[in-house]
Amino acid sequence: MKVKRNQPATISFDPLTVTSKKVAAFRRKILRFYRCHGRDLPFRRTTDPYRIAVAEIMLQQTQVDRVILKYQSWIKKWPSWEELAAASDRELLAMWSGLGYNRRALFLGRLARAVVTGYGGTLPEDPAGLMTLPGIGPYTARAILIFAFNRPLVAIDTNIRRVLIHEFGLPASIPQTQIETLAQRLLPRKRSREWHNALMDYGRLALPSRISAIPPVSKQTRFAGSRRQIRGEIIRRLTAQSRVSFRIIARDLGRTLADVRAAAWTLEQEGTAVLTEHSVRLAESHRGPSRFS
Repeated sequence: MKVKRNQPATISFDPLTVTSKKVAAFRRKILRFYRCHGRDLPFRRTTDPYRIAVAEIMLQQTQVDRVILKYQSWIKKWPSWEELAAASDRELLAMWSGLGYNRRALFLGRLARAVVTGYGGTLPEDPAGLMTLPGIGPYTARAILIFAFNRPLVAIDTNIRRVLIHEFGLPASIPQTQIETLAQRLLPRKRSREWHNALMDYGRLALPSRISAIPPVSKQTRFAGSRRQIRGEIIRRLTAQSRVSFRIIARDLGRTLADVRAAAWTLEQEGTAVLTEHSVRLAESHRGPSRFS
Protein backbone atom coordinates (compact mmCIF):
# COMPACT_ATOMS: atom_id res chain seq x y z
CA MET A 1 0.00 0.00 0.00
CA LYS A 2 1.43 3.34 -1.03
CA VAL A 3 1.46 6.10 1.56
CA LYS A 4 0.61 9.54 0.21
CA ARG A 5 3.05 12.22 1.25
CA ASN A 6 1.74 15.48 2.60
CA GLN A 7 1.23 17.95 -0.20
CA PRO A 8 1.39 21.73 0.29
CA ALA A 9 -2.04 23.27 0.65
CA THR A 10 -3.44 24.97 -2.43
CA ILE A 11 -3.82 28.73 -2.02
CA SER A 12 -7.38 29.61 -3.04
CA PHE A 13 -7.28 33.38 -2.41
CA ASP A 14 -8.42 35.48 -5.38
CA PRO A 15 -7.19 39.11 -5.09
CA LEU A 16 -9.92 40.24 -7.47
CA THR A 17 -12.58 39.34 -4.89
CA VAL A 18 -11.46 42.15 -2.55
CA THR A 19 -14.36 44.60 -2.63
CA SER A 20 -14.05 48.24 -3.66
CA LYS A 21 -15.22 49.22 -0.19
CA LYS A 22 -12.39 47.28 1.43
CA VAL A 23 -9.88 48.71 -1.04
CA ALA A 24 -10.98 52.27 -0.19
CA ALA A 25 -10.86 51.61 3.56
CA PHE A 26 -7.37 50.10 3.32
CA ARG A 27 -6.09 53.08 1.31
CA ARG A 28 -7.47 55.52 3.87
CA LYS A 29 -5.88 53.62 6.74
CA ILE A 30 -2.40 53.45 5.17
CA LEU A 31 -2.33 57.03 3.88
CA ARG A 32 -3.63 58.37 7.19
CA PHE A 33 -0.83 56.55 9.01
CA TYR A 34 1.72 57.98 6.55
CA ARG A 35 0.49 61.55 7.03
CA CYS A 36 0.99 61.19 10.78
CA HIS A 37 4.09 58.99 10.99
CA GLY A 38 5.87 58.96 7.63
CA ARG A 39 9.67 59.03 7.78
CA ASP A 40 11.57 62.05 6.44
CA LEU A 41 14.35 60.41 4.41
CA PRO A 42 16.82 62.31 2.17
CA PHE A 43 15.99 60.26 -0.92
CA ARG A 44 12.30 61.07 -0.43
CA ARG A 45 13.00 64.77 -0.87
CA THR A 46 13.88 64.33 -4.54
CA THR A 47 12.49 62.90 -7.75
CA ASP A 48 15.84 63.15 -9.57
CA PRO A 49 16.26 59.78 -11.36
CA TYR A 50 20.01 59.75 -10.61
CA ARG A 51 19.52 60.17 -6.87
CA ILE A 52 16.65 57.69 -6.81
CA ALA A 53 18.74 55.09 -8.66
CA VAL A 54 21.66 55.54 -6.24
CA ALA A 55 19.34 55.15 -3.26
CA GLU A 56 17.58 52.08 -4.63
CA ILE A 57 20.83 50.25 -5.35
CA MET A 58 22.17 51.16 -1.91
CA LEU A 59 18.95 49.91 -0.30
CA GLN A 60 19.23 46.46 -1.88
CA GLN A 61 19.60 44.06 1.09
CA THR A 62 20.64 46.96 3.36
CA GLN A 63 18.65 48.67 6.11
CA VAL A 64 17.60 52.29 5.64
CA ASP A 65 19.47 53.56 8.72
CA ARG A 66 22.76 52.24 7.34
CA VAL A 67 22.17 53.83 3.94
CA ILE A 68 21.29 57.42 4.90
CA LEU A 69 24.75 58.82 5.70
CA LYS A 70 26.43 56.87 2.90
CA TYR A 71 23.83 58.14 0.41
CA GLN A 72 24.38 61.75 1.47
CA SER A 73 28.17 61.41 1.20
CA TRP A 74 27.88 59.74 -2.20
CA ILE A 75 25.61 62.45 -3.62
CA LYS A 76 27.88 65.17 -2.27
CA LYS A 77 30.95 63.62 -3.95
CA TRP A 78 29.23 62.58 -7.20
CA PRO A 79 26.06 64.68 -7.74
CA SER A 80 25.40 63.54 -11.32
CA TRP A 81 25.74 60.63 -13.73
CA GLU A 82 28.61 62.41 -15.48
CA GLU A 83 30.66 62.88 -12.32
CA LEU A 84 30.01 59.34 -11.15
CA ALA A 85 31.02 57.97 -14.55
CA ALA A 86 34.46 59.56 -14.13
CA ALA A 87 35.13 57.89 -10.75
CA SER A 88 37.60 55.01 -10.51
CA ASP A 89 36.58 51.61 -9.17
CA ARG A 90 38.92 52.13 -6.22
CA GLU A 91 37.20 55.41 -5.35
CA LEU A 92 33.78 53.77 -5.58
CA LEU A 93 34.75 50.90 -3.30
CA ALA A 94 36.36 53.24 -0.78
CA MET A 95 33.20 55.34 -0.58
CA TRP A 96 31.02 52.21 -0.38
CA SER A 97 33.00 50.65 2.48
CA GLY A 98 30.72 49.56 5.32
CA LEU A 99 27.57 48.87 3.29
CA GLY A 100 28.49 45.33 2.24
CA TYR A 101 27.79 43.60 -1.08
CA ASN A 102 30.56 45.71 -2.63
CA ARG A 103 29.71 44.69 -6.15
CA ARG A 104 26.85 47.20 -6.02
CA ALA A 105 29.40 50.05 -5.93
CA LEU A 106 30.96 48.81 -9.15
CA PHE A 107 27.50 48.37 -10.68
CA LEU A 108 26.74 52.02 -9.92
CA GLY A 109 29.92 53.08 -11.71
CA ARG A 110 29.11 50.89 -14.71
CA LEU A 111 25.52 52.11 -14.66
CA ALA A 112 26.68 55.74 -14.76
CA ARG A 113 29.00 55.07 -17.69
CA ALA A 114 26.23 53.23 -19.56
CA VAL A 115 23.76 56.08 -18.99
CA VAL A 116 26.28 58.73 -20.09
CA THR A 117 27.60 56.90 -23.17
CA GLY A 118 24.42 55.12 -24.25
CA TYR A 119 21.63 57.47 -23.20
CA GLY A 120 23.16 60.94 -23.17
CA GLY A 121 23.05 61.18 -19.39
CA THR A 122 19.29 60.49 -19.14
CA LEU A 123 18.02 57.32 -17.48
CA PRO A 124 15.56 55.24 -19.56
CA GLU A 125 11.95 55.54 -18.41
CA ASP A 126 10.69 52.02 -19.08
CA PRO A 127 11.26 48.77 -17.14
CA ALA A 128 12.71 46.87 -20.10
CA GLY A 129 15.25 49.59 -20.84
CA LEU A 130 16.27 49.90 -17.20
CA MET A 131 16.78 46.15 -16.82
CA THR A 132 19.40 46.14 -19.59
CA LEU A 133 21.60 48.31 -17.36
CA PRO A 134 24.14 47.09 -14.76
CA GLY A 135 22.79 46.44 -11.26
CA ILE A 136 19.11 46.88 -12.14
CA GLY A 137 16.70 43.95 -11.87
CA PRO A 138 12.88 43.86 -12.01
CA TYR A 139 12.28 45.23 -8.50
CA THR A 140 14.84 48.05 -8.77
CA ALA A 141 13.56 49.03 -12.23
CA ARG A 142 10.01 49.37 -10.90
CA ALA A 143 11.14 51.21 -7.77
CA ILE A 144 13.08 53.78 -9.82
CA LEU A 145 10.06 54.41 -12.06
CA ILE A 146 7.74 54.72 -9.06
CA PHE A 147 9.87 57.07 -6.96
CA ALA A 148 11.34 59.15 -9.80
CA PHE A 149 8.35 59.33 -12.16
CA ASN A 150 5.32 58.30 -10.04
CA ARG A 151 4.52 55.50 -12.48
CA PRO A 152 1.45 53.35 -11.61
CA LEU A 153 3.47 50.18 -11.04
CA VAL A 154 3.87 47.92 -8.00
CA ALA A 155 7.15 47.03 -6.32
CA ILE A 156 6.86 44.43 -3.56
CA ASP A 157 9.62 44.47 -0.96
CA THR A 158 9.59 42.43 2.27
CA ASN A 159 7.79 45.13 4.28
CA ILE A 160 5.03 45.59 1.71
CA ARG A 161 4.57 41.83 1.33
CA ARG A 162 4.17 41.48 5.10
CA VAL A 163 1.66 44.33 5.25
CA LEU A 164 -0.55 42.75 2.60
CA ILE A 165 -0.33 39.28 4.14
CA HIS A 166 -1.16 40.59 7.61
CA GLU A 167 -3.90 43.05 6.68
CA PHE A 168 -5.76 40.66 4.37
CA GLY A 169 -5.25 37.52 6.48
CA LEU A 170 -3.32 35.68 3.79
CA PRO A 171 -1.11 32.59 4.22
CA ALA A 172 2.62 33.37 4.38
CA SER A 173 3.19 30.96 1.49
CA ILE A 174 0.94 32.85 -0.93
CA PRO A 175 2.53 33.02 -4.42
CA GLN A 176 4.18 36.28 -5.40
CA THR A 177 1.95 36.56 -8.48
CA GLN A 178 -1.16 36.76 -6.26
CA ILE A 179 0.48 39.33 -3.99
CA GLU A 180 1.28 41.45 -7.06
CA THR A 181 -2.29 41.16 -8.36
CA LEU A 182 -3.63 42.29 -4.99
CA ALA A 183 -1.10 45.15 -4.88
CA GLN A 184 -2.22 46.32 -8.31
CA ARG A 185 -5.85 46.36 -7.15
CA LEU A 186 -4.99 48.40 -4.06
CA LEU A 187 -2.75 50.93 -5.86
CA PRO A 188 -4.03 54.54 -6.12
CA ARG A 189 -2.73 54.98 -9.66
CA LYS A 190 -2.02 58.72 -9.45
CA ARG A 191 -0.27 58.45 -6.06
CA SER A 192 2.11 55.55 -6.64
CA ARG A 193 5.13 57.24 -5.07
CA GLU A 194 3.29 58.28 -1.92
CA TRP A 195 1.50 54.92 -1.68
CA HIS A 196 4.68 52.84 -1.76
CA ASN A 197 6.36 55.07 0.82
CA ALA A 198 3.28 54.75 3.00
CA LEU A 199 3.16 50.95 2.75
CA MET A 200 6.86 50.66 3.54
CA ASP A 201 6.55 52.89 6.60
CA TYR A 202 3.44 51.12 7.85
CA GLY A 203 5.24 47.79 7.56
CA ARG A 204 8.40 49.10 9.20
CA LEU A 205 6.87 51.21 11.98
CA ALA A 206 3.45 49.79 12.78
CA LEU A 207 3.76 46.04 12.32
CA PRO A 208 7.19 44.68 13.38
CA SER A 209 6.10 43.14 16.68
CA ARG A 210 2.84 41.81 15.22
CA ILE A 211 4.09 39.99 12.14
CA SER A 212 7.09 38.05 13.37
CA ALA A 213 5.33 34.84 12.28
CA ILE A 214 5.52 35.94 8.63
CA PRO A 215 8.99 35.03 7.37
CA PRO A 216 10.85 37.23 4.86
CA VAL A 217 11.21 35.99 1.29
CA SER A 218 14.97 35.75 1.83
CA LYS A 219 17.03 35.85 4.99
CA GLN A 220 20.55 37.26 5.25
CA THR A 221 23.11 35.01 6.87
CA ARG A 222 25.04 36.07 9.97
CA PHE A 223 27.88 38.48 9.14
CA ALA A 224 30.40 37.71 11.90
CA GLY A 225 32.47 34.69 10.93
CA SER A 226 30.96 34.56 7.44
CA ARG A 227 32.58 34.64 4.04
CA ARG A 228 31.01 38.08 3.58
CA GLN A 229 33.11 39.34 6.49
CA ILE A 230 36.30 38.16 4.79
CA ARG A 231 35.24 39.68 1.47
CA GLY A 232 34.49 42.99 3.16
CA GLU A 233 37.87 43.07 4.87
CA ILE A 234 39.69 42.28 1.63
CA ILE A 235 37.90 45.12 -0.17
CA ARG A 236 38.47 47.53 2.72
CA ARG A 237 42.23 46.94 2.59
CA LEU A 238 42.39 47.03 -1.20
CA THR A 239 40.99 50.57 -1.23
CA ALA A 240 44.15 51.66 0.62
CA GLN A 241 46.85 49.36 -0.83
CA SER A 242 47.61 47.67 -4.13
CA ARG A 243 47.42 44.06 -2.93
CA VAL A 244 46.63 42.06 0.19
CA SER A 245 48.27 38.87 1.43
CA PHE A 246 46.03 35.88 2.11
CA ARG A 247 48.18 34.96 5.10
CA ILE A 248 47.82 38.40 6.72
CA ILE A 249 44.03 38.42 6.28
CA ALA A 250 43.81 34.91 7.73
CA ARG A 251 45.95 35.89 10.71
CA ASP A 252 44.09 39.13 11.44
CA LEU A 253 40.62 37.58 11.19
CA GLY A 254 41.53 34.29 12.82
CA ARG A 255 40.46 32.33 9.72
CA THR A 256 42.10 29.58 7.70
CA LEU A 257 43.96 30.25 4.48
CA ALA A 258 41.39 28.10 2.71
CA ASP A 259 38.56 30.34 3.98
CA VAL A 260 40.35 33.49 2.80
CA ARG A 261 41.17 32.01 -0.62
CA ALA A 262 37.56 30.90 -1.05
CA ALA A 263 36.27 34.39 -0.22
CA ALA A 264 38.80 36.01 -2.55
CA TRP A 265 37.85 33.59 -5.31
CA THR A 266 34.24 34.79 -5.17
CA LEU A 267 35.49 38.37 -5.60
CA GLU A 268 37.45 37.26 -8.66
CA GLN A 269 34.38 35.47 -10.09
CA GLU A 270 32.33 38.67 -9.94
CA GLY A 271 35.13 40.73 -11.52
CA THR A 272 36.04 42.73 -8.41
CA ALA A 273 39.50 41.27 -7.71
CA VAL A 274 42.34 39.28 -9.27
CA LEU A 275 44.06 36.44 -7.40
CA THR A 276 47.72 35.49 -7.44
CA GLU A 277 49.32 32.57 -5.62
CA HIS A 278 49.69 34.36 -2.29
CA SER A 279 47.64 37.53 -2.57
CA VAL A 280 44.73 39.39 -4.14
CA ARG A 281 44.57 42.74 -5.90
CA LEU A 282 41.75 44.95 -7.11
CA ALA A 283 40.68 44.26 -10.69
CA GLU A 284 39.93 47.98 -11.21
CA SER A 285 38.56 47.68 -14.72
CA HIS A 286 37.82 51.42 -14.69
CA ARG A 287 40.53 53.74 -13.45
CA GLY A 288 38.74 57.05 -13.93
CA PRO A 289 39.93 59.62 -16.50
CA SER A 290 40.14 62.35 -13.90
CA ARG A 291 43.00 60.58 -12.13
CA PHE A 292 44.80 58.70 -14.89
CA SER A 293 44.38 60.84 -18.01
